[in-house]
Amino acid sequence: MNAIPAQEVAGHCLQAFTQIVPASQAAFYCVDRQLQARDFRLHQMSGEMHRDYLDNYRQFDPLQPRNCQSSGLAVVPLGFAMARQPTRDSRRYRDFLQRYGVVDVVEILAHRSGQPQAAISLLRTAAQGAFTADQLAQLSALQALLQMAVANMQPYEDSLSGLTPKERQIALLLRQGASNKQLAQELDVGLPTIKTHLINLFRKTGVTSRTELVGALFL
Repeated sequence: MNAIPAQEVAGHCLQAFTQIVPASQAAFYCVDRQLQARDFRLHQMSGEMHRDYLDNYRQFDPLQPRNCQSSGLAVVPLGFAMARQPTRDSRRYRDFLQRYGVVDVVEILAHRSGQPQAAISLLRTAAQGAFTADQLAQLSALQALLQMAVANMQPYEDSLSGLTPKERQIALLLRQGASNKQLAQELDVGLPTIKTHLINLFRKTGVTSRTELVGALFL
């Protein structure tokens, strides 16, 4: 069976999970060998919130892949994860969630060779309330489908393996539609540096435009 592109797996899984267990926002992401979440596919989550998370709060997130891996669970509720880290970190992360009206989060992970390969994060607002025990049980049942989908997923790192860390970061941001100005802000560099990175990316992938670049790396 041919491997399925990661973005296709992400789209189908996000649609299925959010239809069965309602969530205000969601994200699908891949997990690299260093247990870092990468290549996010967002569902009804603002770019502002996602950037705020990456820039200021990721280190306080009790549901990072490394923490979820050590929990031994495939479906990890926020409350369970918070109880396993320092109270001050949990407080900082709770402040971040409250800023965006989020009251509960649950992480569903798929593994390959004993290591997290991808995951879905589901978030809920006060209007929806916290995830119930029945909903967590539903997510545990759905996890088997996520596991099956990820087993047939093309590792996103394959297409990015020849890129430098900066080029990889730019490629992933381009896939999310970032402009040159946004790229410069994210990488904290000037526009000329971004243009140089783009020229190098075009040469490495044999393309002549941003659209072709995204297609060559992710489609």
